[in-house]
Amino acid sequence: MKIKVQEMDPVSFEPYGRYIPMLKDETYMMHSSGDSFEDHMTKEPLIDTQGHLGYTIGGSAPYIVSSMEKHFHTEEALFCAAEPIVLVVAASHGDLPPQAKDIRAFVLHPGEVAVLNRNVWHDACRGLRKNTGYYYLASRGAAPADWITVDGEAVIEL
Repeated sequence: MKIKVQEMDPVSFEPYGRYIPMLKDETYMMHSSGDSFEDHMTKEPLIDTQGHLGYTIGGSAPYIVSSMEKHFHTEEALFCAAEPIVLVVAASHGDLPPQAKDIRAFVLHPGEVAVLNRNVWHDACRGLRKNTGYYYLASRGAAPADWITVDGEAVIEL
């Protein structure tokens, strides 16, 4: 199954979590500036638990999604620094593994944040066109997450 990367917006991403365009949002964000800076900060904590900051370096799109993880104990916020990333998600169906037919791929640009709901399948993010690093904020679990093989083939295309 071929899955085309799409732009993220609040409506298309709503089944998986919250999309926050930090530079434009007035609901979740506070904005200030000085002579040589702009500041954009969330009004409330980004996730609903104490978070641990992580940094991942992912490969690049296009690629095949072979396995995914999900977290029942925490939301997870993902954000890029300088380069766009591809975030791949899928709805969870109880104890079933992630299903290729459910997979969606979104591009996240610098200045945008995606906060995943609990129990949403997701892959490690990849760069839009080159290997790219990104940050995430989540509560560390008691053990590393299990990566489960996707049922079916999902090819992420630009």
